[in-house]
Amino acid sequence: MNSPKPDCVACTEAKLSEAPYGPASGRQTKPGELTHMDLWGKYDIKSIHGNQYYLLMVDDAARYITVEFLKTKDQVAQKIMNYMTHLKTRGKTPCAIHADRGTEFVNETLKNWCQSQGTELQVTAPYSPSQNGVAERMNRTLVELACAMLTAAQLPEFLWEPAVAHVAYLRNMSYTKPRAKATPYQMWHSRKPNVAHLCEFGAPVWVLLQGQRIQRKILPKSQRRAYVGYDEGSKSVKYYNAAMRNILILRNFRFLSQTEPSPLEEIKIKPDTPLQGERDPPCEGEPEDSTRSAAPSNKQKSSRKWKAQTNIDP
Repeated sequence: MNSPKPDCVACTEAKLSEAPYGPASGRQTKPGELTHMDLWGKYDIKSIHGNQYYLLMVDDAARYITVEFLKTKDQVAQKIMNYMTHLKTRGKTPCAIHADRGTEFVNETLKNWCQSQGTELQVTAPYSPSQNGVAERMNRTLVELACAMLTAAQLPEFLWEPAVAHVAYLRNMSYTKPRAKATPYQMWHSRKPNVAHLCEFGAPVWVLLQGQRIQRKILPKSQRRAYVGYDEGSKSVKYYNAAMRNILILRNFRFLSQTEPSPLEEIKIKPDTPLQGERDPPCEGEPEDSTRSAAPSNKQKSSRKWKAQTNIDP
């Protein structure tokens, strides 16, 4: 017999906990319609360009990543409006923005703009970051991979900005679990990406000295730098110049292939055999111009034998 469980105020006050979120609802969206957003920062170390935040925007349909770096939080609204305008010029139809309840998203400037553009602003419940799980998980992926690349390349910490940008660039060209049939780049641009130019972050790259950096003719024409990214528009590399403490872009570059040196073959040296007519060093008591040969030849042996035979008396 099941009797109804009476409600207890004291038990409710003592045992109430956070409710489970349950499975994610399946959404059928097209690229550009729904964008998940989140703000990362404030980071203690300013980047090489003086930024301490970045705005992450993940498309729901393609999982395509766009990252915008910021110096202050009040730049978020303008970056979002620029991104939405960019989608419209590319023929996409932005319908909704999904973000948390931070003041960088919930403000009058962004609300009024979304209402004027017919874009829905979807915000999570208070103290529920898991409702913005797509952006939160992607943030963790970007930061952990950027940390691993900086550690492996032994580059300074203020290069976290190009590291995060390079991770986002690589993720757009990689397959993901939610979209296993095509890469985010392919779904976003409707063509397969070219990955022939990809290289390890921090790898040594030799760049051609041009402009005012040209050295005298007898000096080297290129110098070694650290690779920190690729500019797809100009098909150039981004490299870090430690002397100038700046990131530059150049089209004339070269990566050296790392090949293991072949093992040295053992060379067997045979003892030198004296040649015909080659003299041995004179023995003790003999003059240096002695005609004693090192080893008599067969002809010499036979001639000595013939002389010995002719000297025998009958």
